[in-house]
Formats: sequence, structure tokens, C-alpha cells
Amino acid sequence: MLDAAIAILIRVLSAGLVFAMQVLLARLMPADGYGGFVTLWTWMLALGSFAALGFAESSIRFLPRYHVRGRSSALRNYWRFGLSVVVGASLVLMLAAIGVALGIGISDGPGLMVLLVALGLPFLGMEYYLEGVARSFGWFRLAALPVYVLRPILIGLICLALSAAGVVLSLPVVGGVLIGSMALVTAMLALILARRLQALAPEGESARPGQKRLWLMASLPLLLLSGLDDLAGYGDVLVLSLLVEPGAVGIYFAAARSLALAGFVAYAMTLVAGRRFALDLAGKSRADLQDSILHNTRLTFWATLASVALALLAGPFLLGAFGPDFVAGYGVMVVLGLGMVVRAMAGQAGEALIVLGRQREGLLVALIVLVVIAVLAFALVPSFGIMGAAMASAAAMGCRSLALVLVLRREGLRVVALGLPRISRKVAV
Repeated sequence: MLDAAIAILIRVLSAGLVFAMQVLLARLMPADGYGGFVTLWTWMLALGSFAALGFAESSIRFLPRYHVRGRSSALRNYWRFGLSVVVGASLVLMLAAIGVALGIGISDGPGLMVLLVALGLPFLGMEYYLEGVARSFGWFRLAALPVYVLRPILIGLICLALSAAGVVLSLPVVGGVLIGSMALVTAMLALILARRLQALAPEGESARPGQKRLWLMASLPLLLLSGLDDLAGYGDVLVLSLLVEPGAVGIYFAAARSLALAGFVAYAMTLVAGRRFALDLAGKSRADLQDSILHNTRLTFWATLASVALALLAGPFLLGAFGPDFVAGYGVMVVLGLGMVVRAMAGQAGEALIVLGRQREGLLVALIVLVVIAVLAFALVPSFGIMGAAMASAAAMGCRSLALVLVLRREGLRVVALGLPRISRKVAV
């Protein structure tokens, strides 16, 4: 319970910092420039998990098990193998994307956007992997603080200093600040993790080819699962970036960002749920696993409901901080908030699927959600604008919850539990 509370507190702090950073950029950049930055950041987040090749998720499946069973050689070899695969794959993706950008032309427009996304992909891929490794050991502060606290502080301070020096905060300038900050934070996180794992698992025998094959075959399906899940999560903004002007994208993003606290609550529970589920499964206790799933659902639902209500009460003030034009996004906040509450009714069922090794079912759920949000967004945005994107996103969240409940029911596990959580239950160790 303490770990969950720490994770939530870190994400609350992060929500405030990221919100302040977004408000700062919206104030310092022209409207179309801020809309361009939002589009860039969303495409990076949507594609970054592909560069991690599923190792961020499979680490939560393998590393807790190796640690509990004292298999230090397997632990260390997984860490090194995953690191080398993620670095290699992300560099290949970066070079391919740079080639596409050069072919389009990088002076302005789509070519510049592709180039900036390409340069950021290796750092995001590494970041996803390192965060997954930190979560698998229960190092929640290490998993969250560098990425979600230090990075927005760096971006905000650098942009503020550049603006004070008379530099125009265009998309290339802010994009460069973003990529540089990601590189610095990723390098620091990698060094800290390497030192901790060296002390935890000293040198020993090398990984066998069969082990590497197992890790790769377990991770690749999760690549599609996490990638599709991210695409679905940002699908509304991605479709908007194709159909409306950057200024409208900025208003929508400001509304979504004003609900960040609710989204971060769910993420904070994800930090601790995967490790708890893996430990329950390693102990071969199906009853403990069921108890953990239901308890995490209760925590996720009630914390999300409270944070959504709080965000909606403060909505006009939060949107007004971006500028007077952004208050038009309050209706989007309401619709997205309702969708978040429905999504929270499934708790951390997605993490349970990963721990159970049910990648195919998780992939099918992610694909259904992506199709729903893409079809509805393309159908509704031309008629309803940014409100159409919000309705598509909320409907997709509902479909995700229903699908996950049905899939885990086939495993003999219940998911939905809306009673008040028991404080004494341990969420993680």
C-alpha cells in the first residue's frame, strides 16, 4: 500500500509539473507552433513503445520471477540482452525514419515532423525499457522521478531561458529541447540501473541461445500489444492532427492534459500491479492473484473517479491557464472524464494479461480498441470537430474495459469490483 501511495504522489507531482510545462509552452509559443509541438509529442509517445520491442513489458514478467527464485545469472543476462536489442532496434528505426524525412524534405511541414520523431525514437525506446526494468524490481521512484518529474522541469527551464534570451520558440527549437532532455534523462537512468543490477547480479555464466530465443519470442507479441495500446491511447489526437488545424489540436490536448491527474492515477496503479501479480503467480497462488486483481480494481476505480471529479470542478480554471481560447475545450474534458471512469472499471486487467502470458488475447483487445477509435474518430471529427474525437475516445475506453473483463473471465478471474478497497491489503512488496 505504501508503494502505491508513493507512486500516486509522484504522479500527482508529475501531473502538476507537466501541466505547468504545457501551460508555459502554450503561452510562449504561437498557437500553431504549440499545436505542432502537441502533434510531435503525441506521435513520439504513440510510436516510442515500438522501439522497445516489447521488452519493457516482458521484463515485468521475467525479472520478478528470476529475482524471487535467486536466478541472478538469468536476471543479469536478460537485462543485457534486452538492452542490446532495444538499442539496436531503435537505431534502425531512427535511420529508416530519417531516410523517409529526407525523401519528403525537412525544411518544413510533414518532413520536419518525421525527422524530429525519428531523432527522439531511440531515447523513448530506451526510456520505456528502463522504466519497465525499474518497475519489475519495485523501484517505483526510480521508474517515475527521472522521466515524469526531472524531464518536464528541464524542458520548462530551458524553454523559459531561451525565451528570455530572445530566441523564438519555434517547433524545431522546442523539439530539440525535448529530444535533448530525453537523452539526458535516459542516460542518467541507464547508469543508475546498471549500477544497481551489477550489485544485485554479479558476473556469471552467459545466456544460452534458448534463453535469448525465449525472451525474444515472449517480447515480440508484447511489441504489438504495447504499440497498439499506445496508438489507441493517442489515436484521437493523431486523427485530429490529420483532419483539423494545429490550433484545434492544441485546444483538445489542453483539455486532455487538464485531466492528466486521473490518467496518472491509473498509471501509478500500473506501476505496482504488474509486480504484485507476477509475485502472486510465481508463488502459484491463484487465490492471491484474484485478490490482488480485485483490490487493484477498487483502488483504480475510486481514485480515478475522485480525480476526474476534482479535475472537472477545476476545469474552467485549468483551461483558462492555457489562454482564453482554450476554455472551449471544457466539453471535451467532460466526455473524456466519463471515458476514464469507465476504463478504470477494468482496473489493471491489462497488466494481468501480460503476467499470465496471454499476449494474443491482449493483442486482440488492443486491435479492437484501435479500430473503434480510428473508425469513430474519422466518422465523427468532420461533423463534431474536437468533440467528435472525445466521443470516439470515450467509446473506445468502454470497449477496452468490456473486452478485458470478458477475456479474464475465460481465465477464471473476475475483474470488476467497485466496493471500497481494504486498506490493509498489500499491493506490492
